Amino acid sequence: MTSFNFIIFCLIFIYKNFALKNPNFEDLPRYVAVDYDTYSFNPIDNSKLYNYHINGKYRSTGRNYSAYVANFPASKFSFYPSDNNGCQKLIETSNSSVTPPHDCEYATNGAFFAFSGNGSLCIGNLISDGKVWQLPTDGSGTNRANFGLTKDGKAFIGFLDAEIYATHNFTQLITGVGWIVRKGQSYVNKSQDLSGGFITEKAPRTSVGIFKDGSMALVEIDGEEDIKSGPDLFEIAELLVQLGVDSAINIDGGGSSVSVKNGAVISKPTCHDTPEICERAVASITCVRRKLLNS
Repeated sequence: MTSFNFIIFCLIFIYKNFALKNPNFEDLPRYVAVDYDTYSFNPIDNSKLYNYHINGKYRSTGRNYSAYVANFPASKFSFYPSDNNGCQKLIETSNSSVTPPHDCEYATNGAFFAFSGNGSLCIGNLISDGKVWQLPTDGSGTNRANFGLTKDGKAFIGFLDAEIYATHNFTQLITGVGWIVRKGQSYVNKSQDLSGGFITEKAPRTSVGIFKDGSMALVEIDGEEDIKSGPDLFEIAELLVQLGVDSAINIDGGGSSVSVKNGAVISKPTCHDTPEICERAVASITCVRRKLLNS
């Protein structure tokens, strides 16, 4: 092999293995300090769900977005494994959200997950309606941003540890990647579990957040990874702040991102990260229940 051919070979190798590689959340830094905020909500609030579709432009970049937003009482919110046996298989959000015992008026995809493997495919913590599905001891639940609700009407958001889990009666808990809004401002640059290309990658995104009054928001923004369509974390944080969300974490996105109402897909998911509109099977979902728990 000539020197010229060797150089070309090296350049192609670097391009294929690094330039084309999508940022992976597993490569991100892990937090070093417990840091969280709490909010109060009414655990028997039976208010209605409001959802709407917004088309607009980000003020900072001028790029277009297509966002699906839901506002609802925290008392009606749950995280569920897609499979009733607990993250053992992948199921589309539209199917899981209306499969008994789930009765979701509104739903999105949930947490990050593994596409294959033995045992649970969910990554991080998962508590659903008081049932502890998993609290991993490998650090995958305590070194990423979490969102949780307690039985006595407290919402926790941020970086939690095992002691907090043990001393609070969590009814709902999920692990995301990135505390992207805090106290009504973008927190992307300060979140302990974020860095580099994962922040700036343009892709569909899904976020769960809370307002100062204790009501909650689900925000899902459509896109297509292969053409870098969709928001980066700065842009979704900007929109969340514009909507009045006081604190939010980033959950799974990309081809997983989807919004569902009454079992029907209302957004435009791109399950293969290509122009094809299709819904990806996922390991967990967010759910706005039709009724309060135990009602």
